[in-house]
This record gives sequence, C-alpha cells and structure tokens, in this order.
Amino acid sequence: MSQRLAGIPSDVVEQFHLDRLPFDQVEKRPDQLMSLAGRRAVVTGGGGGDLGQAIVHRLAAMGAHVAAVDIDEPAAKEVAEDASGRWGADVFAMRVDVTDWDDVHRTFAEAGERMGGLDLLVNNAGGALRLHGSFLDQQPDAMRRVIDLNFVGLLYATRAALAQMLPSDRGRIVNIASEGGKISLDGITVYNACKSAVIGFTRNLARELRETRISSVAVCPGVMVGPHALERLGSDDVNARRAALEQSYERLTAGRFSLPEEVANVVAFLASDAGAYVHGTAVSVGGGLSD
Repeated sequence: MSQRLAGIPSDVVEQFHLDRLPFDQVEKRPDQLMSLAGRRAVVTGGGGGDLGQAIVHRLAAMGAHVAAVDIDEPAAKEVAEDASGRWGADVFAMRVDVTDWDDVHRTFAEAGERMGGLDLLVNNAGGALRLHGSFLDQQPDAMRRVIDLNFVGLLYATRAALAQMLPSDRGRIVNIASEGGKISLDGITVYNACKSAVIGFTRNLARELRETRISSVAVCPGVMVGPHALERLGSDDVNARRAALEQSYERLTAGRFSLPEEVANVVAFLASDAGAYVHGTAVSVGGGLSD
C-alpha cells in the first residue's frame, strides 16, 4: 500500500478502493503515461482502410503488441505488415467473423495465447453496409446485417475479451460508436440506432464492471476523410456523395472533416494510463457535430 495512505483506516481504504489510486503517475511525464509498451491489444475491423488501419498504427507506434483481426484477412495482413515495418512493433493479423460467437471466442483465445494475455480491446468492426435511405424502404435482411455487424458483433467480441481479462482483473475496452449515435441524421436510421446502443452498452458495462479493474469507454467519430472517402469523392457519384456530406458539414464547428488518424489519436490516449479515468462515457471526436 502507498505511503500516501498511511494513517487512513483500512476499512476506509477498502470501502473507497483508495489503494487503486495511481499514485505512481504523479512522478511520471505525460509521454510516459501515454506509452502502451507491453500492452496486448486486439483491434476488430483492423484491416479497414480508414479507421481500422489508423488505430492499429497508432497503438503499434506507442509500443503495443497488436492483433489486427478482420473478416478480410488479406487486408488485415497488409495493415499488420505495414505497421510492423513502420514502427518496429509486433503486429499480426487473424481472420474473424465478429457476428459468429464461436469464431470470435476461438480467435480471441488464440490471440491471447499468442500474446500472453489481453489488456486492450478496440471494438472497431462496423459500417453502414451501404444501407442508406428512408427506413421505410429497408428490408429485414439488410437491417439484420447492419445490426449484427455494428452491435451484436461488438457484444460477442466484448464477451470474448472479458474471458481473457477477468482472470487477471485488468483491461480496457474501447468501443467505436459514432456522433450519429448522439444526434439524428437523414438516411442512416438503423446504423445510428446501433451506435446509440453501443453508447448505452458502454455505460452499462462500465457500471457492471465497477468492482473490477476493467473499464469501458466509447469514442464517437464524426465524418472521417480517409483513403476510401477520398476515392469516392473522385468517382462518378461525387454529387451523391456531396449531398450525403452536406448535412454533417453544416453542423460542424471545426470547419472541416477529420482524418481517421485524428480519431485514432483519441483511441490511443484512452487506451493509455493517461486516459484511464475517462470511464463509462462516450467521447466525441466529431469536430462539434453533436454539440
């Protein structure tokens, strides 16, 4: 027990978990607190060409051992190889279908065995799957696919990660939600409803785990302009894409959209000791979109 707690009755220390206060942070520099050296992370959707790859790169650059897992294994391998070469980190790829309970648990168990445990899960797998337009025009199968990928898969991955984290009573779960989970936008009702559910799940999970040293937090990106978005803006359907962007752009206070790397910066901060007390909430990284 820290000398700072000397003289405080032990029952008070136990009742308020004062022994969990990170007194070691007092003497450390901010860059030391933001290091992820030795942390073992799984990033779902890690093969994604926009936010997925950005998160893998940021975690690797900060010293984490990263498993980039994705249903598109070749894409995940490309990201892993790029991140390993660029940052000198241990990054590897695995295939997983987050909507398959057995596959998720099997893959996470293998990843944990390879890394010697699991400290961090970033639930990044998701997407609107081109399900845009009026809710009244959506068909059941398409809606189910969006719900499975954006919410059910996140639940499955979280359960699989907790199976790795609970024995060591240590871990951090970062859920990628969306600014759309906080506000209303035209044309993506089902997707945004899933992201609202992610925010609610994050809050409730944090409460359920409050007696452990495992925590959860959500990150809400706005409109990100990564390689895929730039490609679409240069395609033949640029006018349709422009119309979809206008409703978000008009609400921004930052005066611009973001790069995926700017969102990944916040994910990396929240994964570190420096961001550990941001807990059970949804952090907006949307340039003022939801404010």
